[in-house]
Amino acid sequence: MPFENENTYIKMVENGQEDLFHKEFEESLLKVARFFDKEYPNLVDGEVIEEEKLVHLSPLDGKTPLGKFQMSTKETSQRAVKIARGSYREWYSIGYLARASIFLRAADMLSQEKFEFSALLSYENGKNRYEAMGDVDEAIDFMRYYALNLIENQGFVRFTGTAYYGEDSKSVMKPYGVFLVVAPFNFFSITVGMVSGPLLVGNSVILKPSSDIPLSSFRFVELMHKAGVPKANLIYLSGSGGRVGRTLYTDDGVDGIVFTGSRDVGTKIYRESQEKRPKVAITEMGGKDTIIVTQKCDIDKAVEGVARSAFGYNGQKCSACSLALIDEKIYEAFKKRLVDFTSKLSVGDPRRRETFTGPVINREAYEKFQRIMGTVPKEKILLGGRTIPRDGYYVENTILDNVGDPAIERVELFLPILALKPTKSLKEAVEFVNSMEYGLTGGIFSEDRKEIEYYFENVDVGVIYANRRRGGSTGAMVGSQPFVGWKMSGTSGKGTGSFYYLQQFLREQAQTIVRQ
Repeated sequence: MPFENENTYIKMVENGQEDLFHKEFEESLLKVARFFDKEYPNLVDGEVIEEEKLVHLSPLDGKTPLGKFQMSTKETSQRAVKIARGSYREWYSIGYLARASIFLRAADMLSQEKFEFSALLSYENGKNRYEAMGDVDEAIDFMRYYALNLIENQGFVRFTGTAYYGEDSKSVMKPYGVFLVVAPFNFFSITVGMVSGPLLVGNSVILKPSSDIPLSSFRFVELMHKAGVPKANLIYLSGSGGRVGRTLYTDDGVDGIVFTGSRDVGTKIYRESQEKRPKVAITEMGGKDTIIVTQKCDIDKAVEGVARSAFGYNGQKCSACSLALIDEKIYEAFKKRLVDFTSKLSVGDPRRRETFTGPVINREAYEKFQRIMGTVPKEKILLGGRTIPRDGYYVENTILDNVGDPAIERVELFLPILALKPTKSLKEAVEFVNSMEYGLTGGIFSEDRKEIEYYFENVDVGVIYANRRRGGSTGAMVGSQPFVGWKMSGTSGKGTGSFYYLQQFLREQAQTIVRQ
């Protein structure tokens, strides 16, 4: 039986409930204000208050305080590791069915609160209502899919037969002990998925949330505790990655790290975490996601697929298209159509129903956009290129015309900046993609089956799509499209939302009993 995704908005539209969707979301925008401007403790088998604080401001206006969070100390971090390590065996011992049941219960609880969680994300990381709801839906999908996968595999225990007469053997996959999760700002679902994998199979987890979505992460941890996860096995520690994260990933009591973020930070964690002993290090480090558009494309489909992939959530997705390679024979026509389509995508307050793109995440991203645009010749800017004069961190969706600058064409920008580049052939385009350090997602638009097959057979990228109008390189769905990075985009070669994912957090033990 196929896995059924949550898909709230799509299902409500199909059932004639689109107006109800908007009504419930807008009511939730008012309800979640009760969580704002309060102090939130660290959760270390109890509440912990630190001397130093972090004030979390909304990117919608750059000044509304959403909460005050703790800057974790080295002492708190080390204590968290000891608590987590001392309790993981008890959590594992309740059995895979009990743990899976807790996760399925938690998924149902999150489903009941999904409008509030999605409204909260609009305030925290600036997502419009459709992106925010899709994000929470994906979090629910991760929890259910992984729980069902654990049940289907019977806790990853297999009998392996008799090598010698009178012996019975089996393979048992067991938890390592303690995993640190260092989560990104752009997807609540990534935080949930990164926590769910190691925790579900019996490890303790310490979550260091992004400082840009600490409130939704805090509420998720509270929900998991209410669902039945012991507080000693899921710990919440807020603070800066440089201070708190490094203290934890270099601690000898931490067995593994799950990280999503930039290449520079990911490689640093991968390298430094191994200094004392080998550790599991699962890192997803972004991408320079490229869509190829051939002469044989449906140009309307290609224009929409490229634009939605490039500018959905301001290009702040690790799967966002930031480079489009266009066959030179249709280059001029394509860029004109793309500019026209993109100019109609509204930028503004994400709480408004008609908004396509909200603010970038913080002042650092806003200033990075300004620096990048300061290096681009004005004649290369086809659309956008400017900040928007209003409170908050708003910038224009930007399209660049064949800049030829490696800093634009080969570096992950994580902003609503799309570079276009003409190519002579599909072969040349694929070779350009394969020459990049990254290999996360990509796509092709062509109505020629042989061109699609050539792309699929030859491109060195983990997640690829053909003719995807809803997003030419974005929108992987749990269960059907495992999300995996190749080359510098990831270290494990196993995708999230995949049947291979859970085993990364387990180590194999061969057990043999000699019959009497």
